[in-house]
Amino acid sequence: MDFISEAFEGLGHLFYIVNPFQTSFRTTDEVPHYVSRASTWFFALIVIERIILRKKGKSPPINDGITSMACGLFMEINNIALRGATTAAYVYIYEYYHIYELPWDSLWTWVACALGMDLGYYWAHRATHEVNLFWSQHQVHHSSEEYNLTTALRQGVWQGYSTMFYYLPMAFFIPPSQFFVHSQFNLLFQFWIHTEVIDDLGPLEWILNTPSHHRVHHGSTRYCVDKNYAGVLIIWDRMFGTFEAERRDEPLVYGLIDQVDSFNPFYLEFFYLRKVFQKMQSMSGLTNKLKAIFYGPGWVPGSPKLGHYDQLPETIVREKFSHPLTPHDQIYAAIHFLLLSEGYRLLATHYEEFDDWLLYACCAYIIVSLVSIGLMFNRNPWFPWVEMVRCLVFLGYQLHFKLFAAETIGINLVMNGVRLFYLYSALQCKIECVHQFREKTQKEKMK
Repeated sequence: MDFISEAFEGLGHLFYIVNPFQTSFRTTDEVPHYVSRASTWFFALIVIERIILRKKGKSPPINDGITSMACGLFMEINNIALRGATTAAYVYIYEYYHIYELPWDSLWTWVACALGMDLGYYWAHRATHEVNLFWSQHQVHHSSEEYNLTTALRQGVWQGYSTMFYYLPMAFFIPPSQFFVHSQFNLLFQFWIHTEVIDDLGPLEWILNTPSHHRVHHGSTRYCVDKNYAGVLIIWDRMFGTFEAERRDEPLVYGLIDQVDSFNPFYLEFFYLRKVFQKMQSMSGLTNKLKAIFYGPGWVPGSPKLGHYDQLPETIVREKFSHPLTPHDQIYAAIHFLLLSEGYRLLATHYEEFDDWLLYACCAYIIVSLVSIGLMFNRNPWFPWVEMVRCLVFLGYQLHFKLFAAETIGINLVMNGVRLFYLYSALQCKIECVHQFREKTQKEKMK
């Protein structure tokens, strides 16, 4: 059995490498290697998909893709700040309360963990659709009107804390090492199914969750709602009555039923919490108030727990809210997002070296920066003001503390280029701010 354990240990090492946003590393020395390789793999796959889609006459808007990846960074920044609280809970339960210690090097332990992890994911995922409070976080993942590999990265910040309880029972039996490997595998598997490039996988459609099955899950018309919750194995949906095959004769409409018109990742993360609170306030009686929180998003007094499915739209015809961007704006947003992604990579690599106040300040800066890009996509008039300030803050902080100072000429040249780009950005936004101020002054004079 030694060769089996070694094989699975190797698989665990592989899965650890390819997670795009993983921040829980076994040693500090492994961090740069894993992060850099992960970023390369996922970026390469996203670029390849876009090339294929362009050849097919499709061109996903860059604002939607960047917003999806920004939501992924939001989630991982939260993971850095809270230092792996959810994984710590699993380890704590196993160390102090496990009922039976399954041998970590047994093939059957790995199989049991794989099935338990996937079954736990099914019910956790289903809960995020059937409990209004949990849906307030999971709706982020469904808010994109596009369906491509970047959509896989669009995740809710707090979703992990509402779903962790579906995995913790495994801690009474399954060692943490197996759980961590299979949680990585489950996450990795679900990346590639977020695509329209792959049509049908033949007999595998009966067993595995595939792009076809998951496209149905992301659809917003009646036959798609609350279907196909699977992670890796579609057999759970077939067993528990939530499976629905893709209908080739009906075009899929992605996004929320009541679509949200925003590319601001902060707004997307939290706007639905306000809706839950407003729904609770509108209800009379404590029982109805609790149902507004813990029953389905479609529940109203007098309806079943999940609402009336027959009142959902069979077809949806709507214009996408994606605004066309000029080539300048696309390049501007792409460069700033890549710089922020690199900043996050450095933060994830060296966060243990930061004082707490500096760590949280850097996290806040990245969040504000991603919000600023979202404001640009929304054509929000506050964008140039926020953007000018954040660019000046970066320049002031970077020059004062000599951040990223390096002895090599190449890195110094790159950093000087980054400084110039931020200075250019600040000046461009200053011009727009002055233009807005003059327009406002003229309107006031005309009154």
